[in-house]
Amino acid sequence: MARTISALCWRALLLHDTGAVLDAIRSTAAAAEAGAAAYASSATSNVVVSPSSTATAGVISVQHKGSFSRTLVSTDTQTTLRGSDIRAAASAEMLLRQELEEKLRSRALASARDELAAAQELRRSDRDNLRTAQQAAKRDIKAAERMADEVKHAARADFEWRIGEMRAKMPAELREQLDALQISMEAEARRADAAARRRGQGAAQQDGGDYAHA
Repeated sequence: MARTISALCWRALLLHDTGAVLDAIRSTAAAAEAGAAAYASSATSNVVVSPSSTATAGVISVQHKGSFSRTLVSTDTQTTLRGSDIRAAASAEMLLRQELEEKLRSRALASARDELAAAQELRRSDRDNLRTAQQAAKRDIKAAERMADEVKHAARADFEWRIGEMRAKMPAELREQLDALQISMEAEARRADAAARRRGQGAAQQDGGDYAHA
């Protein structure tokens, strides 16, 4: 019976079924107790002692409803064997329970270690991602600063070029305005001189006519 208990429990352990292990232990222990009770009841109610047997080592023939008979040793020996089976079952149950608890502790410890390793790996991955994001942000900031400097320098160069163009154009325009003003003034002076000459000629002609009449 102990070997049967061990076989059932070890099969359940190999299948990693905790409930099956406990059920197997309980069922085998219950079966052992039930068998002990059945044998005890049979020994007290349906036992016929053979005439050739003695009180200490005789043979007991147990009748089961008239269908068959089984030859057994004495009731004391059966009780002793059943007690040893129960003790063996209890010992096996205790050993299997200890082994099961140890295995469960080992599995829980391994699972906790795996979870810790996964958490540490996730933390390392997060740190790497954060470091990568920070480096990318720094590169973007530097690129934006370079672009701002380039735009500022380009704007300053364009402004200086426009100022230079304006400075170059202003004297030419002023010269053109002065030249136009000078031409206009010279033309006006020529017109004034011509008008003066015409007035002088007219006056001279009038004076000559007066002298002739006199």
